[in-house]
Amino acid sequence: MRTVTIAGTGTQRGLDRGRDQASEIAAVATALKTHLAAHGHSPGALAHRLATGALARMAADLTPDLWAEVTAIAGASRVSLDDVLLLTFLDEVWALNRATRADRPTDQPPAPPPGCSVLARVLPGRPGRTDLGGLDDDAVPPTPPTTEIGQTMDLPDWSIGREHVLRVGSDHGPTALALAYPGSIGLCGANEAGLGVAVNALTQSPFSEEGLGVAFVTRQLLTLTTLAEAEAFLTSVPHAAGQAYTIAAGDGIACFEADASGVRRVSAPGATAIAHTNHPLAPEASDQARVRESSLTRLGMLDEGLDRSAPISDTLASVCVDGARWSDPLITFGAFRAVGDEPVARFVDGAGLRAGRDWTKVGFH
Repeated sequence: MRTVTIAGTGTQRGLDRGRDQASEIAAVATALKTHLAAHGHSPGALAHRLATGALARMAADLTPDLWAEVTAIAGASRVSLDDVLLLTFLDEVWALNRATRADRPTDQPPAPPPGCSVLARVLPGRPGRTDLGGLDDDAVPPTPPTTEIGQTMDLPDWSIGREHVLRVGSDHGPTALALAYPGSIGLCGANEAGLGVAVNALTQSPFSEEGLGVAFVTRQLLTLTTLAEAEAFLTSVPHAAGQAYTIAAGDGIACFEADASGVRRVSAPGATAIAHTNHPLAPEASDQARVRESSLTRLGMLDEGLDRSAPISDTLASVCVDGARWSDPLITFGAFRAVGDEPVARFVDGAGLRAGRDWTKVGFH
């Protein structure tokens, strides 16, 4: 999978990205607008609402470095900021579409539901050995525990073939690797400090434009180094669209469900394994949740893989088969997985995941 490297201030990162991917950003913006129109929505009205409403203001106020990156992408690519915001605020576009679905003509199909699948676990360490022939050179040092995290990112078919890895060198944190498409500032990934972020859209949860967009939350999390820092950030900002954020770091793993009503930690303290799909797991949300059969099926498959200690790559591939996805008109765009103490993260496109091809190792440097 191709890697696109950007570095420096938000403005510099956006300028480099916009110049290098101008034609690709324009093409994917056109594809997304065509998709939206086919499902009965007005891309122009949505884009104008994003550009002039509270979502843009919240991103600029709460994550100014990332907002500078987005506006520079638009300027350098010569793609309108409205169109770049459609690509950036994808989860919020879905939420706004659902809010206006009553206005959709009856002959227009609804937008597809989300379908991402997330796993995280703590990998136990191994004790060292000093009794190998009594020679110091034969001693085996102990291996400390570490963490592993991964997910499938499932999107409509306008995104397929546009996947790449974004390597971000920032003035505000460690180098990060994120799965992305042109115009996106990142969907999920990990950083060189051993912190990984995986996400699940929660369409059942309350939405507010007076919150921070998912892409900005995700990228900001990738500037942090510990689970404690991630929790402090998640609980300090208002959230726009419902989203489950699973975090793996040197100090543990945890899952947080965030939406316009607040943030809830849904994993037990000291959890050693986490699975999440596309319905809320918080007890207070269960009565309101409209749970799709696919989300329940995929969660069961993830839990079974964790119970068997199966490789995360195998378990993620298993949820891409038709039997797990029969009611969701989405395609796996790509997947990532990362082990906290490794100098690389691994990525694969959806076709490669389904075919069992090797994952691409991408170094942080």
